[in-house]
Amino acid sequence: MLDTITDLAREKSSDKRRELLGRVADMFFDGAEHHSQKEAVIFRDIVLKMLDDVDLEGRAEFSERAAPHDSLPSDVARQLAQDDVAVAGPMLQHSPVLTDDDFVAFSQSLSPSHLESIAQRESLSGTVTDALIENGTREVWHKVTQNKGAEITSKGFDKLVDNASGDQILQASLSARPDITIEAAKNLLPLLPQEGKQRLVQLFEQDSAMGGELLDMAQKRVTAEKLDGRKGRIETKLLITDVKEGKVQLSDAIIQLAEADRSADLISLLAAMADMDEPLVSNAFYQENDDPIAILCKSLDVSVDAFTRVMRVRCDKLKLPLSAGGRSIIRYKELDISSSQRAMRFVQMRKNLGQAS
Repeated sequence: MLDTITDLAREKSSDKRRELLGRVADMFFDGAEHHSQKEAVIFRDIVLKMLDDVDLEGRAEFSERAAPHDSLPSDVARQLAQDDVAVAGPMLQHSPVLTDDDFVAFSQSLSPSHLESIAQRESLSGTVTDALIENGTREVWHKVTQNKGAEITSKGFDKLVDNASGDQILQASLSARPDITIEAAKNLLPLLPQEGKQRLVQLFEQDSAMGGELLDMAQKRVTAEKLDGRKGRIETKLLITDVKEGKVQLSDAIIQLAEADRSADLISLLAAMADMDEPLVSNAFYQENDDPIAILCKSLDVSVDAFTRVMRVRCDKLKLPLSAGGRSIIRYKELDISSSQRAMRFVQMRKNLGQAS
């Protein structure tokens, strides 16, 4: 074998590299248990060199072929795992060579698509799922929670539940996991629709006391949230009055609401100060183009610090990367306040004309 693969490695024709890589793989993996350590090292060195000269499709074929083998050198597995996701996917999902340390490192450097492949492995330790939950997107969280072979720690469950509001896929996946912690279940229950509540309580049906406690807590939580909502609306009206009377600076009020993650109240405040309809401000806040909300805030002379808080809330609600908010802040600093105020006066004029007609 050694002489044969050494001869193959001398082949320089790029159009044959893909074929040669497949032949080298066949020679190595067929009867790999009989190969010497020296042959394994030579195989590793040849493959690492050849991968640089093989096209994407060829590398993907090799990865698919090599992924299940525990004889694959770890250096080769790691290089393939960090390639384009078409190449990396089989390796990340199936390779027995890659370790938990590898997956934790990959979670900090690879794309969400790569992390989704990791999340679909037949089994995942709590160490790996913690890393995927910490560094992954919602799509990664969905794959983790839907994976019956994934161990999720109490820390992981807490973070997932904290982010489950409004995410029906995540809610459904969490409510179907028999390993969910009691504390996470208690926090998740109020977020679920009725069928989700029933499914979650059924997980604890062997402990009737706990099932009853979960339902009782859910009812109390819903009642409390309704009361808090009414209280919050009253507080917002008082805050708006204080801003209009000059008792509180607008930027300070914006920061206060943004830090409390009260986007609806934030929209109410901006609408009141700009004398605009709330649906119009809400549309400006939630649309992908950030120019309207930036012009609105600049016209009100909102500070850069306060606008930064607005962008953080907006990025969180729209599931945008924080880098998008950073670009918005840079442009906001360059906006001219006079031009922004003229733009808003034009909007007001159109509104008044519409009402008059």
